Amino acid sequence: MLAKEFRIKFKKDFDNILKSRNKFFSNNFSLRFSQNNQDVSKFSIVVSAKISKKAVIRNQLRRRIFEILRLEMSNIKPGYSVMIFPKLGALLLDYQTLEQEIFYLLNKSRLLKNETR
Repeated sequence: MLAKEFRIKFKKDFDNILKSRNKFFSNNFSLRFSQNNQDVSKFSIVVSAKISKKAVIRNQLRRRIFEILRLEMSNIKPGYSVMIFPKLGALLLDYQTLEQEIFYLLNKSRLLKNETR
């Protein structure tokens, strides 16, 4: 799980991201972000009940994405608030493919320090 300092907690932060025009899409994910003027980047994963009615499955997907982000936190630029929205197809992906799509989105949005992947 991602440490608390890297998670978005406040409603005003969510509202700022949703007002932002910075949106990026892949086949199985949507990503929105805004600048937060802090020393770290913060993340939130929003898994809708449309993805699965079972909370266990939604939480499993959320934990996998948080783990991918946790392992690569050193490669992500600081000072951004990021929301990731999985789509229905994300449930069918294995860990490797999930990781590739997350990196694709982070690279596309220019949130990675070294955009090599």
